[in-house]
Amino acid sequence: MIREVDLISYLPPFMQNYREPVAALEAENPEFQSLWQGAERALNNHFISTADEYGLSRYEKLLGIRPAEDDTLESRRIRVQTRWVSKLPYTLRALTEKIEGLCGGADFSVENNFGQGYGITIRTSLEMPGQVNELEHLLEEMAPCNIEVSATNHIRCDTEGLIFAGGCIAYTDIIEIEN
Repeated sequence: MIREVDLISYLPPFMQNYREPVAALEAENPEFQSLWQGAERALNNHFISTADEYGLSRYEKLLGIRPAEDDTLESRRIRVQTRWVSKLPYTLRALTEKIEGLCGGADFSVENNFGQGYGITIRTSLEMPGQVNELEHLLEEMAPCNIEVSATNHIRCDTEGLIFAGGCIAYTDIIEIEN
């Protein structure tokens, strides 16, 4: 959305023939281009879905989130989005919606075991760094203390090929001689 800045086009046609005002306006074009880039960055950082590194760090500071070293920009965005949008009261439907937002397109299931006991079983397949920690934080925040929560995360790993293993045994003697 960055606009192409051409200040000379704002001059009346007869003034465009003079070198001095044209040269002055051409020198100012990069400054206006920089101004438009800054305005677009500020607009993008107003929204979690379009925020850059700086914008996400501001949201994380507001929410008290400390990103891990291996977090990607997208995993940080999901964590901020999950904590930013919190609805009360906490119901099973609200918990399912939050987990759906955290999982994105990944498979998950939430089953209630209210017939046998008072608990829920959650099965996810979260693969991005920090998502499991965010699910743990979400369950600590939303699940009541009287409900038993069983959460399992499965990461699918389809591999082909050979695995080679090796081993080694070393034997050492330590001999000390004293006077």
